[in-house]
Amino acid sequence: MAKKNSRTGIILLFILLSIGLLGSTGWLMTKARGQNDILKSVQEQLKIAQAAKANLELQVQDLRTKNKQLTAQIQELNQSLQEMKDKMPEISDSLQSEENKKIAYLTFDDGPSANTIPILDFLKANHIKATFFVLKKEGYDDIYKRIVDEGHTIALHSSTHDYAQIYQNVDTFMNDMNTLSEHIKKLTGVETKIMRFPGGSNNRVSHRYGGSDVMSKIIPTVEEAGLVYYDWNVDSQDAAKGVQDTQVIINSVLSQAKYNNNAVILMHDAAAKTTTVKALPSIVEGLKEQGFVFEALTTESEPVKFN
Repeated sequence: MAKKNSRTGIILLFILLSIGLLGSTGWLMTKARGQNDILKSVQEQLKIAQAAKANLELQVQDLRTKNKQLTAQIQELNQSLQEMKDKMPEISDSLQSEENKKIAYLTFDDGPSANTIPILDFLKANHIKATFFVLKKEGYDDIYKRIVDEGHTIALHSSTHDYAQIYQNVDTFMNDMNTLSEHIKKLTGVETKIMRFPGGSNNRVSHRYGGSDVMSKIIPTVEEAGLVYYDWNVDSQDAAKGVQDTQVIINSVLSQAKYNNNAVILMHDAAAKTTTVKALPSIVEGLKEQGFVFEALTTESEPVKFN
């Protein structure tokens, strides 16, 4: 009986131990699974952190690149600003020089003639542009063309220069100018819009033929036709007599020009004006000494008008 009880107890003990062992094993397995889950979670978080780190590194690299670019741009801007500062005195001097610029407009009336050729030769040799207020003359086609081809301004003066004919009324004057304009255009291709009235815009000779108010009628008509007229503020006096003394011409131009920063100089290249040709080199030299530069008249040149 005692042996039977002892065997039963051993069996019960074994059973209890087995149950305990199974419980411990289950607990250990459950714990291991929990730790494995934790490990996986940590690994996933580590991967996320590493990805975030890689992304931040890319952003840092991008910012460094942009910083270098911005630094380079700042340096370029600083250099540009410095260059602008360095140029400011030059620009200021240039503007001041432009404001104080003295311009001489050499103008020749009543040509072309044989005298026009040496005048053109001199101007070409000295790289000077001038303005020729021409008449309508036959046999000088090459001179009209040369005036244009060499960069001078060819302008209207009169077809006939006959005061009694052209100053009768508005129509006679405009017909005269239109005839000359067509002649110039046919020879040179230029449709000039610049003109000078024979005797100037304030001449009184016209009153003998068209009345005292003829110029007040002609001038608005000229302007309505799109023509720009120029008088003068420096008179060479080469028309004061048939053949003027050379030195009188020189002195007249240089003495009057010194009072004009915008000097429109009246000279003539008609057949009799040989002393004007002789005076021209000294006139140019003297004007240069006074600080003048030379230009041809355009429709944009500063107006010089008597009235």
